[in-house]
Amino acid sequence: MTYGTLDGTLPPDPPPPEHKAQEWDGKPDLGTGHGTYTDASPFTPPAVPKKDGSGKGTSVDTPSMKVFADNLDLLLKPLTTASDALKPVSVAPGAFYHANSIRTKVTGTNGDDGLKAQYLKVLTDLSNGLTDLRDGVRTLAKKYKTIDDANGMKSKDLTDAMDGVSDDFNLMMSDNGGTGAVTTPAAPTGGDSKAA
Repeated sequence: MTYGTLDGTLPPDPPPPEHKAQEWDGKPDLGTGHGTYTDASPFTPPAVPKKDGSGKGTSVDTPSMKVFADNLDLLLKPLTTASDALKPVSVAPGAFYHANSIRTKVTGTNGDDGLKAQYLKVLTDLSNGLTDLRDGVRTLAKKYKTIDDANGMKSKDLTDAMDGVSDDFNLMMSDNGGTGAVTTPAAPTGGDSKAA
């Protein structure tokens, strides 16, 4: 029980104890709001086939293209996981001015707008861009399996395989409130590539 002074006022609160920095000991039994994240299956990137780079002109290295496509494939599941975790987010802070402002910024007035909807679009755009890029690389790697196939590769083949990829990434930038890159069609070179 706290007693007041003779004039009826309460004594001042004692100052809080001085904060002392502590080093975390690594134990998982921390208080609410703290914790650690441990990935049971950490990502180990596969080895990328190496070339000496001594060839002239453009070279096609299909094993590296396949590894690149496989690595892109590994990025898709985390995007789906993030999107699935974001979909059920609902903000219900109350019905006063600041609460309505928070709700409107996060989920929009009707729950279908705001930051949540914006980032769902960004995750979808990024997933579409990575999928199109992966599929384009796999198409090229499949088409140019042999040295003879690769010798006939034209720059148009690359352009056709990557058709839409820059549009996906530009859409992602604009959905995130930014500006996409200005794309200009490449001048046709008509040259053939040499296989690695």
